[in-house]
Amino acid sequence: MAVKKTWYEIVAPEMFGGKPIGETLAADSRQLVGRKMDVSLMDISNSYSKFFVKVRLQIDKIDGNRAHTRLVGHDVLRERIYRMVQRHGRRVDAIQDVVTKDGVHVRVKTVFMLIKRVGSSTKDATRKLTRELIEEAAAKSTFEEFVNAIISGDLQHKLRKDASKVYPIGSIEIRRTEIIEKVAAA
Repeated sequence: MAVKKTWYEIVAPEMFGGKPIGETLAADSRQLVGRKMDVSLMDISNSYSKFFVKVRLQIDKIDGNRAHTRLVGHDVLRERIYRMVQRHGRRVDAIQDVVTKDGVHVRVKTVFMLIKRVGSSTKDATRKLTRELIEEAAAKSTFEEFVNAIISGDLQHKLRKDASKVYPIGSIEIRRTEIIEKVAAA
């Protein structure tokens, strides 16, 4: 016996204009809530300069035949990271958990290139400074503002400028953000 399924239109979050980004099929609308999907930022914002950014969305509510989503993180294509890594440079990764002003716990994964091979003390000093700067930026902004700063590249530009005072940084990218847990604001 066949189950009757209906089409649901998937809608982007309001921070991306709330426009339709796709459709999905489901027998019951409750099956859709909690479903996650990766969407290219280029498709949502028509910004071709950010073709390498994937936005992770999760369906959080159904309104008729429209499935509304919320942002739960972003990811940078692996090829972008491969192009950053230079032969005579030094790759530095930093992974940290931060809390935004609205109480969202976010895991931030950053990668940057130092222009020459250096010792571990220099790597550690630049890593420590970038962690402090990211933590400070997260504490001052809401989750949406924080991710917007990352996607637009403003935060990376500030990190590169400030961390280059320790040692010159070739390129920097926040390669992934993901919500760990959402805490109710007090």
